[in-house]
Amino acid sequence: MRKIKHIISSCALFAFVAIFSNVGAQTTTSTIEGTVTDPNGAVIAGATVTANGTTLATERSTTTDSDGYYRLTALPAGTYTVTVSQQGFSTTKYQVELTLNRVAKLDAQLKVGGSAGEVTITSELPLVEPDASSTGATITPQIIQSYPVNGRQYLDLLQLVPGVAINRQAAANSDNSTPVLGERSGNNNFFIDGQPNKDTVNGGAAAQFNQETIAEFQVLTSAYKAEFGQASGAIVNVITKSGTNQFHGVGSFFHRNDAFDSSNSIDPLHMDAPHLRRYDYSLAGGGRIITDKVFFFGSSERIQEDRQLIFNYPVLPATPAGTNLLNLLHAQEDPLDDPQVTRGIRNFFKLNEQFGRHQLSQEVNYTNEFVRGAGIGLPSTRTSTSARHLLLGFGDTMLLGDKADPWIVTARASFRGEPSDRQPSHTGFITQTSLNAFPAPVPCPPVGGCVTLFSTLPTVTFGNPFTYQQIDQQYTSLSANADKLFGKHEIKFGWQYLLPKWMGPTL
Repeated sequence: MRKIKHIISSCALFAFVAIFSNVGAQTTTSTIEGTVTDPNGAVIAGATVTANGTTLATERSTTTDSDGYYRLTALPAGTYTVTVSQQGFSTTKYQVELTLNRVAKLDAQLKVGGSAGEVTITSELPLVEPDASSTGATITPQIIQSYPVNGRQYLDLLQLVPGVAINRQAAANSDNSTPVLGERSGNNNFFIDGQPNKDTVNGGAAAQFNQETIAEFQVLTSAYKAEFGQASGAIVNVITKSGTNQFHGVGSFFHRNDAFDSSNSIDPLHMDAPHLRRYDYSLAGGGRIITDKVFFFGSSERIQEDRQLIFNYPVLPATPAGTNLLNLLHAQEDPLDDPQVTRGIRNFFKLNEQFGRHQLSQEVNYTNEFVRGAGIGLPSTRTSTSARHLLLGFGDTMLLGDKADPWIVTARASFRGEPSDRQPSHTGFITQTSLNAFPAPVPCPPVGGCVTLFSTLPTVTFGNPFTYQQIDQQYTSLSANADKLFGKHEIKFGWQYLLPKWMGPTL
């Protein structure tokens, strides 16, 4: 009987681990922890440790335990002033830049002295987190602001992460646009402020965001924790900016034209760069509604592009026997030398509230971009696409129980609506009959004649064989998770409900 009870207990424990190991909570905050000692290395119990940050006017305070250990949890990424004080010692301050989803080790050593003494130290955290098993990198605000990105697609910065490639021949949200360690983009998972942002139909990220909206993001390529599930590839964990007690704003304008371009046509007759005019302008700003309580941030971006595309095979030289057969094929190839128009808008608005132990957030992101060509398109490429993306997100991070070592409970809800349509494009094709109809002086074989020659050729299809289609994707997501530290053990569990709904496509 005792053995049976032991087996039942083991099975119950295994079931508990299996249920809660695939939690649906994506970490969007960080932790600062460490030990406080005196000049001789002895631990100091009862020292007060306070972290003050400009992000959301965040403030956390705790005291060290009997081992001199402290832990400040649920801190949004940003710059913090960590103040350590104890009676009989000089107060010491540390300036720390805390990045996303990180446990920062900050050990403090206090000097003996009066309470009036104060020492300020700028502490730079190591690039490698020693206690983390995952691989990857964090794209910081300095990189996002200072690195030039052609097209203002923040996901282009993924190529700064080892193991990540950018496929320029694919659309930004396609299945092979951002392969990571050999995994297709459809195997990656994308999050915005902890909300799912993956296009499960086409692969890649779903809604695009104005680059001025992105605060920073972390790319985990392998060995990440179970809370980042539902992916065999990489995890792209993005957080957006928030307002502060100060009012800040930024405006930008980017312009491109063909004056600085060169021709990439394979036709020697097209030596000049094709026409190009691209305008990208945006405004962003944030601040307080109620000091230390309610904050806002918003941004808007407009993109206009007009360009001339050249895709046309040059005429090949004729063979001594007559016209080259490839010229007959190229004669039927769809040229693309017509203007293409791109228009896009990206709007974002976010509210944050600090009420007691609750950090609330509500955000809305709306994008609408389309590409239209006046003529026919590249082979297997649609010439007119239109897509609208709407994201509504709500979140609440709560600190429950002991203030020095609380339960961290996070609840999130979101809705995504992504209707898209693709207009019909011209379909050009060559059949055996059309080849036979060419009055070109192609040499005929002595036996069978020209009919036998062309009847043996396979059917060759050019252009896009698809007609109008419409796909309406809708996603509803609910999640909750809890995190608690018990001594040297941390327990984390959670739950996520994701309901995708697709309507279409119709061909």
